[in-house]
Amino acid sequence: MSARESLLIQPPHRQWLLAGSNSFRVPSHWRPWLADSGSLTQRLRRAAGGEFRVRVLSERWQCPTADEARALGISPRRRALIREVELLGRRAEPWVFARTVIPATTLTGTERRLLQLGSRSLGSYLFRDPSLERAPLRACRLKDRRHQHYWARRSVFRLHGKPLLVCEVFLPAMEHVQYPL
Repeated sequence: MSARESLLIQPPHRQWLLAGSNSFRVPSHWRPWLADSGSLTQRLRRAAGGEFRVRVLSERWQCPTADEARALGISPRRRALIREVELLGRRAEPWVFARTVIPATTLTGTERRLLQLGSRSLGSYLFRDPSLERAPLRACRLKDRRHQHYWARRSVFRLHGKPLLVCEVFLPAMEHVQYPL
């Protein structure tokens, strides 16, 4: 089962807790990855020694899940651009599955450029925009049908006040990747 399937089969009642919260136990290896509010792209590039790249899995218009819509403060019937990618590290190994939900109303003005990311990372765009605001990171432990666990984090970003939701699921290969300082 792919991380993509794992993320999408989670029950709608899962709890996303503040990443620094003591409400659940996070193994020490995962704490810095889950709590870092900077660019994950930059951290992964450093950890991969420059071998980082993005593989686009899909980019399509559809309705967000009820949980995603709630996080964005929009109706679950409102269509959004949903982009799913894998962030690849050394030897093109998938390290992170990322799902971004961008409401159509966000893709106006300068944010129309988000429609043309291609295989560029979203982070390389977001963290260069001076209007960027980021809500606190939230973390969750996901489980797939085979009972494999994944740590994930997500947050709402705002560009010129317009929201988008980014969820990043750390794949098993990340167990062996040291957090670069």
